[in-house]
Amino acid sequence: MNNLHLSLTEFRNESRLLKEARSLIRAQVFARIYVAALHTQGLAVDEAFGAGISAHRFALATRKYSKNLIFQLLKYLEYCIRVFFYYRNKNIACVNVHSLGLLPLGMVLKYVWQASLVYDAHELETETNSSKGFRQRLGKWLERKLIKHVDMTIVVSESIADWYANEYGIGRPPVVLNAPNQRALKKNNHFREQLGIRDDQIILLYQGGLMAGRGVHLILDAFKARHDHKVVAVFMGYGALQQDIQDAAALQQNIFFYPAVAPQLVLEYTASADLGISLIENTCLSYFYCMPNKLFEYAMAGLPVLVSNMKDMSVLVSKNNMGAVISDFSATGISWAIDDFLTQDLTAMKANAYRVACEHAWEVQEQKMLAAYQAIGLGSRHIQGASQ
Repeated sequence: MNNLHLSLTEFRNESRLLKEARSLIRAQVFARIYVAALHTQGLAVDEAFGAGISAHRFALATRKYSKNLIFQLLKYLEYCIRVFFYYRNKNIACVNVHSLGLLPLGMVLKYVWQASLVYDAHELETETNSSKGFRQRLGKWLERKLIKHVDMTIVVSESIADWYANEYGIGRPPVVLNAPNQRALKKNNHFREQLGIRDDQIILLYQGGLMAGRGVHLILDAFKARHDHKVVAVFMGYGALQQDIQDAAALQQNIFFYPAVAPQLVLEYTASADLGISLIENTCLSYFYCMPNKLFEYAMAGLPVLVSNMKDMSVLVSKNNMGAVISDFSATGISWAIDDFLTQDLTAMKANAYRVACEHAWEVQEQKMLAAYQAIGLGSRHIQGASQ
């Protein structure tokens, strides 16, 4: 009995999907897990990710065409056809879709292959910045029509679970947070050693996607205006705003850029900082309800965190005294919040952050996920069949 995960990404750093797959293999829910992704130059067509897990990246003939609606539909249709024929004889008992756009394909495969269907919603996709006007109406109509036919929906925050239950009148979906595996608390010094940061300077780390809506320019402006170098900002990641950060780093002695590292090394580098910052901007409901993985990565490395006042994120930080919530969302407000942060008991915050990270670690999320699979008939009673 095998499991197929559908992704419209190139499957480079899909840490959540890989954690789920490895947990399902370890628990013997499935014998093999396949991932269908998209190919691009420089990536292997077929790649193994440990025992029982493999990805196939489809090199679509239509991918070179423009991004207008007609060609996008052709690309989607080619992907659907190739997925169907490639996996049709691989004993797929469960199909997981990792985006709203793949729900129609997942629904077809569910009924043609008589498989279970899991909708793994990584965000509140119909309430994102890119989902506006006709696209949003179409997305909500599609989701409303199809979600009642899936066997299980998994979401990434408590507020998103409430939204789905209220919006579509379905049972409240299980919440599986995007948290890292538990890790011993261990300090590293990679940034100071590789970037030339002094031992007496405090490192405020931003890690993750360097894109709009994450407060990147606000942090840059705050540090450009600071007159001392007691606190320095390190940006680690990749994205559209990388050049802006590198330009600022070339001119400012308190701003540094470090390229993204492999997922398995992220926490090693996170533990080289002193504080973490996650400034998701309240530009859409999906962001307001988010629980970003970097929040838990900071905490697992024992970093007190400075966060914006997004609902679930700010409640977690305030309730557990593991950092501070920014109320004045401006460059001046951020700078003031950093200075005020340094007057707090950071030792206690560090201990609280690590405790919260362990309480919500992937080992805990894994059990919630496996219980949800068992509830739809894909748990312990299928373990024996998983070896077939």
